[in-house]
Parts: sequence; C-alpha cells; structure tokens
Amino acid sequence: MNVALLRGLALLALAAPAVGCPDDDDSGTPNDDDFAPVDDDDSAPGDDDDGAEDPGPPDFPDTIDILSVSIRTGPGEFHGTDENSLSVCLSETDCFPLNVPDVDDFRVGEVDVYHFEGVGLPRASVDRVAIRSADGADRWTPTCIEVRFDGEPVHCGEIGVGFGNEGGGEVEYWEDPEGLHQDCTTCWESTITHGPMVGAVADDSVRLHLRTDATRRVAVWAGPADGGVAGARVAAWVYPSPRRDFTAEPVLSDLEPDTEYVYWFEVEGRPIGSFHEVTTAPPPGAPGQMDLAFGSCTRTDDEPIFAAVAEKDPDLFLFLGDNHYANSDDLGALRWYYRWGLEIPERAALAARTSTLATWDDHDFTGNNTDGTEPGRDTALRAFDEYWANPSAGTEGTPGVFFAHAWGDVDLFLVDDRYHRGLDDSMLGPGQLQWLKDALDASTATFKLVACGSQWTAEGSSDSWATFLPERDELFDFIRDRRIDGVVLLSGDVHRTELRLIDRTAAGSYSLPELVSSPLANSNSGCRTGDELLGCWNSGNYFITVSTDTTAPDPVIEARVFDEVGVELESWTLLLSELEVP
Repeated sequence: MNVALLRGLALLALAAPAVGCPDDDDSGTPNDDDFAPVDDDDSAPGDDDDGAEDPGPPDFPDTIDILSVSIRTGPGEFHGTDENSLSVCLSETDCFPLNVPDVDDFRVGEVDVYHFEGVGLPRASVDRVAIRSADGADRWTPTCIEVRFDGEPVHCGEIGVGFGNEGGGEVEYWEDPEGLHQDCTTCWESTITHGPMVGAVADDSVRLHLRTDATRRVAVWAGPADGGVAGARVAAWVYPSPRRDFTAEPVLSDLEPDTEYVYWFEVEGRPIGSFHEVTTAPPPGAPGQMDLAFGSCTRTDDEPIFAAVAEKDPDLFLFLGDNHYANSDDLGALRWYYRWGLEIPERAALAARTSTLATWDDHDFTGNNTDGTEPGRDTALRAFDEYWANPSAGTEGTPGVFFAHAWGDVDLFLVDDRYHRGLDDSMLGPGQLQWLKDALDASTATFKLVACGSQWTAEGSSDSWATFLPERDELFDFIRDRRIDGVVLLSGDVHRTELRLIDRTAAGSYSLPELVSSPLANSNSGCRTGDELLGCWNSGNYFITVSTDTTAPDPVIEARVFDEVGVELESWTLLLSELEVP
C-alpha cells in the first residue's frame, strides 16, 4: 500500500471513534458502551453523489415471519452441553426448540444460531424472553441471548444462570425480568460476525461475502489504493436478511482491470473491522501469469494448511468439495458448518485476502456418496448459495453450483457432480453437460481448467467418473472433435494427492492431465496403482498450486504439490504444445 493511502487511513482512524470487536464483560456479554455513534454526514471521506444509492431498510412486519435467536455458551470448561432439551419462549405457549440436528451445538465459548420460518406470531403477543430446559442431563451455562424479528434487533441481554436438573443451583426455567429489551448490541464479538470473504474477482468487479448478526445497514466503502481515502466512495449497500442466515454479497463494480483497491465496512454508520485490499483480474484473454491453489476435504477444527497456502500468495483459491462434513440435509446444520469453516483462523485469513471459489462433493452436499435422488438437494443448494460468493450458480433452466470464470488468458470451469448425479445415467445431467460443452467450445483462453469434486480417471472408485465413463468419454471426444486445446482436469475427494495422465492418444487426441488435491485437513487413504498414475502422496495434508504463463513462446503450466507446512514435494511442467489436438 502506498504512503498517501497509509496517511489517509491514519487520518480516518483518528477522526472516527474506536471500532472493532467490542470488549466483553465478565459475563461474556458485549457492553453497549463499546459502540459509540459515528457522524454519517457529508463530511465523511469520499461522501458525495457519485456513490451507490442506498435502497433503504426493509419493512419489518407486525406479524413475525422469521424468528432468529442466537445464544452464546459460556467460556468455562463445563459450560457446554449437547445433552439437554432446550427451548426459547416468547409467551406462555409460544416456545421454539433450540437444537440443530446433526450438530454438536452449545459448545464452550461459541454462539449458536436458530432460525424459525413461517412463525406467524403477532409481535403484540410477545410478553417475555425465556428459556426452558427439560431432561437436563448436563449443566449448560449460557451468557448472552439475542432475538431478531424478521431480522430486526429486538432483544440482547445477559443470562448468567446454569440450566439442568441435577441440582447445585441449576434452573429449568429462566425469564428475562426486563422482557424484550437491549442491554447490548450483539452476543457476537462484532456486528459483522463472519468475513469478509473475497469471492469472484473479475477485471471490472469484486464480489464479497459477509455475515452480520441482524438485518443492519451495511455500507462498503472502496477506492483505488493510490487515491487514498479521499478517493473512496460507497460502492455497495446491503441489508442482510435472516432468510439467508444474515449473509450478503456486496459487489464492487465499475472497477479498472489489474488495479489495487482498498475497501472497508460501515455498519449503521460505524466503521467496523479493518481496511482490506483486493486487486482486480486482468482483462479476459490478456496474456500473462496466473497462480491458483486448490484442494478438498476439510474436516478438522485445526486447519494450519491455509497459512501455508496464503504464503504462496495465489490469485485464486478453489475449494473442490467436502469443504465441510455436515453430512446432513438440515438447513440449520449446513449453515452451522459453513459458519464453522469461516471461524477457523487460517482459513478465514486466506478467504479475506484471496479470491475464493468453490464447488461441492458428497459430504457438503447431503451425505456420503449421495446423489441427485436426495430429497434434501435443494436445501443443500440454498445453503451453498448463502455461503459462497461464486460469479454465478447454474443456468436459468438447469439448477446447480456450476459456473465459468475467467482470469486473463485462463478460463475456469467448476462443475457440479452431485445435484444431477444418478439421474438419466448421468454425472452432470444433460443441461449441465451441454453448458460445459458450449462453454469450452466458446472459450478462446489458452488454458482451460475443468474442476470437479470427484475424480475423472477411469481408475477411480464407484463414487467417481469411473461409474459414468460413457458421459465422460462423450465430453473427452467433444474436446477432440472441436479441437479444444489446453484442457487440464482438477479434482479431489480421495484423501490422497495424485498426479495423473489420462491417455487419449488411441482416441486421436492429446492425453489429459488430472491434478488430484486431497485432503486439506483430514485423514488419508491408501495410494493405488494404475497406468495413469504418475505420483501419489498419502501421509498428511496437501494442496496443489497451478501457475500459468501464457506469454511464453510455448505457454506453460507448472503444477506443484505442497505439504501442510508449504514444503514442495513435486512439480510437473505442462506445455501447451503437449495439450493440442493432433
């Protein structure tokens, strides 16, 4: 960042009240005194008529449609539980169960979120905020509860009692003596609870992702890094909705290619968090260098590998499925796991600075080896859309999480191997397959990277393209027949990392490289043998980087395998001349 910008940011920091995560008092409940107001008048830096127009807040109805409750469990060693039957009550008869299926909720020091849709309760009928405990086999000690009616903050307060029925001061019923009131702003450490995550970065736009604690007025300030704060404008406004678990995707638009920008957030007029930098992509088709990293299978609570990825400073990072292991078709559980991923420090730090795109595989779809026959597939699609800031998802006539994205002279195609799988004897379904063919045929990029959660090789398991070889070979034959050069395949899933070369010479085409990156944070499976296998690693966690240079006389891809501390284990050089149809 340049000196002028640093001076501008310093002046803004001095002019604005202290912001950031509020300090918790001894009960773990944020104090409202931590939030001083910010003057949001025309004297604010860059505040003029050129900024984005604020659409204004939503109307909050008199009858509650979506009730949202968040509760922080205490930090003590024995404060958490997953045994008790708990509910929150807004009247004597209107109680709502506090349980997320398939999740170990009420963990020590964490905040759990519950959304109830289609409530139909008049606000005038609410006469309390209470918690009931039944079958309390284990003590649970929460410290803070917040309530939102259709996103509007209506309650935030301290609890400070233990629930259960084992005696020793535990209670089975607690009611806030002050009823609906707000002693604090939020039970979270900040009104922005998760993010930012940098999603799709194009040559003229940047898609961001964030989550708030309620429906709040969020402004995104942005400007060229060399222009200082005075050159910044409000680039986007969002009012996150409980229908999306309070996530939103503000888009910074009308940007210049290959240019560094700085941005920050204001929530209801208050600067929140720190300043962030992002650089736009080069124009589509522009020759140059690109670096991406990718991997799959993240299950453990500790994921230090993402610090090693960040050290490589890629332009993009691709999650290729099993990005969490909810193994559930419950919306609350899927959301819980997406929030969990963004709370892992190294993972969150990478996502905050690096364009992050994703597809899914079985464990973050609905469960192990599941396919398009699953009744929960639309729930999985809803949750996925809430938590990834991809450039698009599916097409108007074909739902799914597949999309294409350009970075200079490289085109990326991330396909959906679950939503349509098993229908019509297909992996992708006819609509997605035709989309992929058309997109590849239309691409003028030097290299085309086609990524899938499952392996492409015919030597794979029954839960891979090996079960759908006629469809796979139809695609491969299309690449040959349409003379589509420069295709490289990416995949994950198998809990080992492999380099493969799928022989297509007998079919009159070039052999297709397959880069398999797995796991990022999980256990290993054994290496196999096969004619296509060039290398295999299965004694830890791994990621692969792909570096392209399309300015070279013979454009080149360098694929490198790294372990979880960033030690290079292998490299593979691929020349465009090796990836051309004869």
